[in-house]
Parts: sequence; structure tokens; C-alpha cells
Amino acid sequence: MTIKARAFLIYLTILKSLMTGPGEGKLLLKNAKTFIDEKEIKADVYIHIKGFSLARVTHLDIESEELNKILKPKEGGFFSIHGIDGGIEIRFERNRVKVLHEFLNEVLEKGEKTRTWIIKRPG
Repeated sequence: MTIKARAFLIYLTILKSLMTGPGEGKLLLKNAKTFIDEKEIKADVYIHIKGFSLARVTHLDIESEELNKILKPKEGGFFSIHGIDGGIEIRFERNRVKVLHEFLNEVLEKGEKTRTWIIKRPG
């Protein structure tokens, strides 16, 4: 696993009706595709840089109301993240979330895995 992968924290950022969206220090991963299990969902995916817009660590924001089905606000836990062909897969107890974007394999290469804290933030 690369040093970048160890330092990369993944957050699921969801609000019921309004996403936090773009902001200073949030870099949109254009054309990222997000899936819950095999169903593609509408989501915005950002790299949120430490020190900008209140970020304490550099992390991934996945913003989608569809993710309400997996975690409730303020719920969280340690989950496995696997590098897959073209992106990452987050393995929850009952579901898998895939985010496909070529940049993500620079952080976690295909075949690598890590565990990290994932939380659903309300805003």
C-alpha cells in the first residue's frame, strides 16, 4: 500500500435534501461513477484538501442522497476499502459502494486494501 493510501481518509458526506457541493479546497472528480451494489447512483465525488472548508484531513467526499440507505446521519465505523479495476470499492456489512475514477487507483491500486473510518456527515 502506498503512503498516500494510508493517509487517505474516506467520508460519505450526505444530506437529506442538500449536498455541501463545491467549495474552496474541494476538487471535483469529473466523470466519476458511483454504484451501490450493481446499481449506478447519482453522486458528486470530491477530493477535499486538508485545511480548506473546515477539513481536518484530506479525504474523499461522496455526496449522494442514495447513500442514506447505507448509513444514517452521524453513523460510522471502520470498513474495508479495496482497490479495484478503475477505482475503489467500500465494503459495508450489507452493501458495497464502488466509485470508479482513474485517479483513485493512484491512491489505492488494484488488489490493495485498507481499512478506514467512514462516517455519514449531515453537512
